[in-house]
Amino acid sequence: MAPRVAIAAGLLAVLLSMRGAAQTPDSAKQHPAVDPSDSLYLRARGLVTGGNGAAGRALVDSALAGATVGTNDYATALYWRGALASTAADAERDYRRVIVEYPFSPHSGDALLALAQLEMARGDRDPAIDHLQRFLLQRPNDPDRVRAGIWLGRLLLEENQLSKGCAVLLRTRASLGDTAVETRNQVDYYASRCDGVDTTAPPPRAAPAPPVRVPRSDTTPTRRKVSTPDSATHRKVSPDTAAAHRKPSSSAPSVHSAPSASAPRERPTRDSAPTKPRREPNEAVATTKRFTVQVAAYDSRQSAEQLVERLKGRGIVARLVESASAPYRVRIGHYATDADAAAAARELKDKGIVGFVTTTDNERARP
Repeated sequence: MAPRVAIAAGLLAVLLSMRGAAQTPDSAKQHPAVDPSDSLYLRARGLVTGGNGAAGRALVDSALAGATVGTNDYATALYWRGALASTAADAERDYRRVIVEYPFSPHSGDALLALAQLEMARGDRDPAIDHLQRFLLQRPNDPDRVRAGIWLGRLLLEENQLSKGCAVLLRTRASLGDTAVETRNQVDYYASRCDGVDTTAPPPRAAPAPPVRVPRSDTTPTRRKVSTPDSATHRKVSPDTAAAHRKPSSSAPSVHSAPSASAPRERPTRDSAPTKPRREPNEAVATTKRFTVQVAAYDSRQSAEQLVERLKGRGIVARLVESASAPYRVRIGHYATDADAAAAARELKDKGIVGFVTTTDNERARP
């Protein structure tokens, strides 16, 4: 009898995982991986899953009280207090603190994923999509990328964003190994709506070439003859006719008199004209530094400013991208090429700062 019950339970689990209308891909609460050397959290998780939640949470509270604020140990204890919390509200509060206050903690990605799962469970698709996208951007080598990609692709399809959703699902499928048969079947189930959907991104717009200056052959301004009205007849006569009827004032020529028409007009030489530095056609494009490294994005401007100050304390010059509304992005450096920015991102990763390369096209200067 027991084997039949086990088989029935297994079939039911498979059917539930393939249902497109389920609230979350995993209905049970996820328990993240723990460092085997961290026996305290292993014991706490065992107590909570064994039904003694109060004792397990007390262990985590003691670890949090003994850790120093601002350290990775404190962030780890804060994350585990959220992971083993008794209510969703308490869990969400601690997850958000880890994401905002400790973006470089080893558990910041776990907190993003767990927060997105809570938001999916209550039907908040937009913030869940935002957190899943941030997870995939900031955690390119995380083993949970496949699970996050499936969740994100499914949410985008439910929001009728077919092109984006199908692109995420196809990238997720391409990252699977040959042995991941069940996961591939799950991706194919959601990607069944992607037949004929164009998932190619539009090509980036090329930077405009600088205008080409054509030198003028003659810089001497031309004079127009303006007709002068005759006071007697009110007829318009030319300046030459008006000068013929004008009485000579004296035999000495006036200092301010105009030069005669027969006198040769003096032309400025080429040497007298001011010379301008010549600019190469692609100089503007070559010197523009369009690439940068983004290390965080927040819903709160204050949180972004606090991160900039913390990085400044570590000797790293970061900036807050000016924006009228969220997300408030924190970025580091300006680079001429994608390769230079990628090299800077690797150096930051060696310092424990995870970022990704992007462009400065959406930045605007401070007023």
